[in-house]
Amino acid sequence: MTTIEVRPRFGAAGRPFWILAGAYLVLPAVLCVSLATWALSWAAAGSLFVVLVAVLTLLFWLAIRGARIWVSPDAVAVRSSAWSPTKVVPRAQVVRVLTIGRVKGSLPMGLLVVLAADGTRIGGARWLWTDTDFHTVTSAIGLPVDHRATMGSLELVREIGVDPAYKRNPLNFLWLLGAAAAGVLIAWPVVRALLL
Repeated sequence: MTTIEVRPRFGAAGRPFWILAGAYLVLPAVLCVSLATWALSWAAAGSLFVVLVAVLTLLFWLAIRGARIWVSPDAVAVRSSAWSPTKVVPRAQVVRVLTIGRVKGSLPMGLLVVLAADGTRIGGARWLWTDTDFHTVTSAIGLPVDHRATMGSLELVREIGVDPAYKRNPLNFLWLLGAAAAGVLIAWPVVRALLL
């Protein structure tokens, strides 16, 4: 078997990509409108929105440009963006391949999960990869594919556990803290109105 490499293509971006891109445009818009009502002028909030959209566009472009999935005779590897490290799972340790059409409670897009015996997993989200990409990868891996049309977040965690790499990375806590801080900034006018 030769090594296959699958790369996402912007031209093949489908509905999941545009849904995610739209959600990432709405979030900074809501944040900037919220900040304009209590902390910034409308001009400053508009400028901040333009900067945030430019940064998000760059991040989307880097993700599409740098993402790869490799399947070789010895390993399966994934790099999810230009700045992320490559995650590698030896082929001998791959015990399960799971595709999910949609995770309940999230944006309408699916996942590919390649699970190793030690709990390590690699894969990709449907916003970046097409069904054809997933089919190419799963065919190259050669294991039976467990396909689920929908699955809840808790059901997913219960079935495949939490990635050991996620537990070891302290930055994940900082991401959650940052998300909570952004939520407070967005909701501050509502909170202030309720308190007064």
